[in-house]
Amino acid sequence: MTEQFQPQRALLPVAAILIALLVVMFYPPLGVLVGVLIPVPLIFIYVQLGRRPGVILLALVFGVMFTLMGPKQAVLFFTEYAVLAGVMAETIRFRLPFDKCILFSTLFSASLSIILLFFIFTDRESTLTEFFQQQIDGHFKQSMEALKGMGDKPEDLKAMQEFTDRTSGVLAQSFPSLIIIGTFITAVINYYAARFLWGRIYGSGLFHPARFSEWAVPDQTVWVFIGSGALCFLADGTLGVVGINLFLLVLVVYFFQGLAILIYFLESRNVPVFFWILIFFVIVFQPLLIGGAMGLGVFDTWMDMRKVRTRQEQSPE
Repeated sequence: MTEQFQPQRALLPVAAILIALLVVMFYPPLGVLVGVLIPVPLIFIYVQLGRRPGVILLALVFGVMFTLMGPKQAVLFFTEYAVLAGVMAETIRFRLPFDKCILFSTLFSASLSIILLFFIFTDRESTLTEFFQQQIDGHFKQSMEALKGMGDKPEDLKAMQEFTDRTSGVLAQSFPSLIIIGTFITAVINYYAARFLWGRIYGSGLFHPARFSEWAVPDQTVWVFIGSGALCFLADGTLGVVGINLFLLVLVVYFFQGLAILIYFLESRNVPVFFWILIFFVIVFQPLLIGGAMGLGVFDTWMDMRKVRTRQEQSPE
């Protein structure tokens, strides 16, 4: 810690937790958005007060959840949010680079979530994969009913039904990677939200100065991309499932590298913030542009458009 704790500054994150709970109570549709941001005040207070008060805070929140919502919801909160907040706060306190902060918090939280789900379904008649497929089929069925109500053509509905029949099983098999990806995105959002909040109050001295625009995936990752893609198309059974999950994870990693490249050029050209917002809004809602960002991230392994790898070779330190 570089700043001395001032009690009055702790009121902001405490107020944020109370406001988040009130928003969920009075306007449930915002529950998902608020839920994603719940770790932010926990991270902030943990970093601000230190390890022991931070752990006591997480335990206190777990106890309140256990009392008000029961053991199942409390354990889910602990694995999805409390573990992520605690690990991320510790990595921030050790001033690790942002990629390691996000990686460690994602791995710990997602691993516990997968293990928890495995034990929940161990004694049930249906397997975890079958449960996920039932949920996915239910969502697809609701979408089909909505399309029928909108008066879509029968041939379009038939094509959509064939697509859902092909993809529901694949999505069910890839549930580990979907959990990891969801946790990863949550970790990214919370890291940068906590960094923004801390910077506005205390300054950015606590956080590692590494920039996202200069982040690069290790070159060896491309072999995981090639190998997992081959397994998806050539292997069946367990190897095929492993290939699907690895392939999805690597695609997400290269998507973020593509975003890092884009941000690098936006920064270097001093593009106004308005165009940043417009560009990222279009990318999020255009699947082709998402695929383009993934391709940009993959090809940067050989093209090194930002000359990041060249600078690392010239200055190993």
